[in-house]
Amino acid sequence: MGYFMDIFEQIMGTFGAAIILPIFIFIVELLLKIKPGQAFKSAIYIGVGLNGLISILNPYFLGAMGEALTEMITTQGIQLPYIDTGWGVLSALSYSTTIGAAIIPVGLIVNFILIRFNLTDTLDIDVWNYWQWAFIGTLIFYQTGNYLMGITVAVLMELICIALADFAAPRMQEFFDLPGISFPHGSLISGTLVAMILRWPLEKLGIFRIKINSESIQRRFGVFGDSVVVGFIIACVIGLIAYAGQYGTMETWANILTMGIATGSFIYLYPKATGALLEGFNVLNERARDIITARGGDRELDFGMDGALAIGHPDTITTGLLSMVITVAMIFFLPGNEFLMLGDLGVTPFFLAAGTVAVMNGNLIASVITNIVSLGITFYFSTWISPVFNGIARQIGGIDVEAGSALVGADIRPVAGVAYYLGQNWILIIVSIIAIIVLMKYVRNNNKVREILTGHKFSKE
Repeated sequence: MGYFMDIFEQIMGTFGAAIILPIFIFIVELLLKIKPGQAFKSAIYIGVGLNGLISILNPYFLGAMGEALTEMITTQGIQLPYIDTGWGVLSALSYSTTIGAAIIPVGLIVNFILIRFNLTDTLDIDVWNYWQWAFIGTLIFYQTGNYLMGITVAVLMELICIALADFAAPRMQEFFDLPGISFPHGSLISGTLVAMILRWPLEKLGIFRIKINSESIQRRFGVFGDSVVVGFIIACVIGLIAYAGQYGTMETWANILTMGIATGSFIYLYPKATGALLEGFNVLNERARDIITARGGDRELDFGMDGALAIGHPDTITTGLLSMVITVAMIFFLPGNEFLMLGDLGVTPFFLAAGTVAVMNGNLIASVITNIVSLGITFYFSTWISPVFNGIARQIGGIDVEAGSALVGADIRPVAGVAYYLGQNWILIIVSIIAIIVLMKYVRNNNKVREILTGHKFSKE
């Protein structure tokens, strides 16, 4: 099995999601008897949309941001025990284990069973990000030596992600204008979980009466309220802070302006890329609907996708950028923090923000407050679990466990942290799985509860 996972990793590393997912969709559509020409066009559009998002998001936008803030932190000489390895290392490590080798087939089988028994409407085709479930399962496996417990905890995290994705799907689809899409993505859905917990208290405190979002900013400030312009300005301000004391070189100004242009580019191109992606998925969505209708059903499946689809929304960008600056201060001053976020500094605030802004209906103040809480939880989970991860990394091998005077740590976002602590013994695991299935069966169909938690207004029909 390890041999096949090595091949899978090599293929994913060589071709990337923008190539592999369209091939996967093309094969699925042919199996569903979609005409080859339609299937081919659908796959190409999905590939074009994903490539548009990933090619700007990763190296150009998030890469430039992460590099700037990493420069700022490292020049301050911060000494914390555990240093962030970044999600790329964690994903590679996760798929190199026996839990990682099993997670894709096991995850798909569990997902099909949930759909078959009407417990979910989400078909999670974002198979690459199953590594997030495998990672938590791997921690439990190496901690306990019990393989069955490890794979069960990985499934537990899958259930949490799919349940939350289903619960929030109507709100996400309406807010991001992504019909037929849900987000069981472990990082984004972590922001959603915290937002659903905080939405009601923030509403009672009157935060939502302060109507500040990307649209209201644009109306008030004209050209300087345009989302692309705002993104450019905020990114440049972050660059000026990050490269303070280095203004005497052309390279510094190139880096600052690159950050600004990269941010504006992503905001501008985001709806075009997601439009191509959705056009590609329409064929598969319609065919799935026809099959279900022919069998006497009236449900519509949502396709589980990477949270990258929601990052380019203007409210997500604004919330993520503001949170990023505060994140740097949290590294310095958060009591009890022992985790130096570097590898994911340009990533985590944005994925958490993407899961937050829809639930907060774009309200900037509520979104930033919630995102800071999510980041605080992330820092504490990372501080507590990094020693476990470091010990396990030594056993697995393949990465350097020491980074100068620091040890490697892992960026543990809220859902992953919850799954890890629920996976500490069989009683907690079994009770948690039963509770999630009950939530899937009953609570997800309770529109009143969903309205309170997510803010989505359901029609009376």
